Amino acid sequence: MRHAIMVLGHGNGEILQKTIKHFDDKDIDFYIHWDKKTKFLPTFESKQSKIKIVERDRVFWGTDSQIRAELNLMKSVQNSDYKYDYIHLISSVDMPLMSKSYFKGYFKKDVYIGFLKNIDNSTKKRIRYYYPFRNLNIRKRTHFHLYITIFTILNKMLNINRLKKKENQIERGCNWFSMKASLIPEVVEFEDIDMFMHSYTADELFLQSILRRYKPTLNKYFLENDNAMALRYIDWERGKPYLFQNSDIAELRAIRNSNYAFARKISDVEIFDSVWE
Repeated sequence: MRHAIMVLGHGNGEILQKTIKHFDDKDIDFYIHWDKKTKFLPTFESKQSKIKIVERDRVFWGTDSQIRAELNLMKSVQNSDYKYDYIHLISSVDMPLMSKSYFKGYFKKDVYIGFLKNIDNSTKKRIRYYYPFRNLNIRKRTHFHLYITIFTILNKMLNINRLKKKENQIERGCNWFSMKASLIPEVVEFEDIDMFMHSYTADELFLQSILRRYKPTLNKYFLENDNAMALRYIDWERGKPYLFQNSDIAELRAIRNSNYAFARKISDVEIFDSVWE
């Protein structure tokens, strides 16, 4: 099988270069979106993997710029001359928890997408209303709540509700995923894709909502951990998310070649080297 690893990247790229070297293979290629806010575009090298840098844009946390970057990555894979079996979305500071051979033999299901069991009204609010900001840094807590409050009031005054008759179609989960490449057209050509634009933190909603038929039903085995469903080792208890340190090397080594494809996220390349030495 052939894999396309799609990367949302920023910074110096050292950890991503380690990932490329780790997976370097004729059947594993890399499609990279490097945040245009990072002026310096790193040079990535491989011996067998093909590396493609997709058109760069400025990505701002919490805005639809994240979704647009993901869609551009999917379209680039779709328009490639190569036919892929699976696509995987990671960040440039994630690290593999599977060896190359284990990774190539692991994937069998259609999707490895994380779903939360219940969706509350505050989650739906993320796309119910129209938020005009796109190129603003709303990460600061005070700014974030101020923007959301102001535009929520304005939307209500204008009687705007983008979820009329669609309230039951919204799902949420981990924004990192692995899935069969054959599902790309269903995502990028989704007729209501504009519903997720001019939103906030909707990168946790759009893929789950489009492919909601894959959400496990409550009368079947249901994983409580949406990150584990997506094969991602992410710790929200120690951080937002937690940045794995050198002191966590033994923890990461213990789960190599298990049911986690990637760990998110690590602080430096020394951790990568120590986990896979």
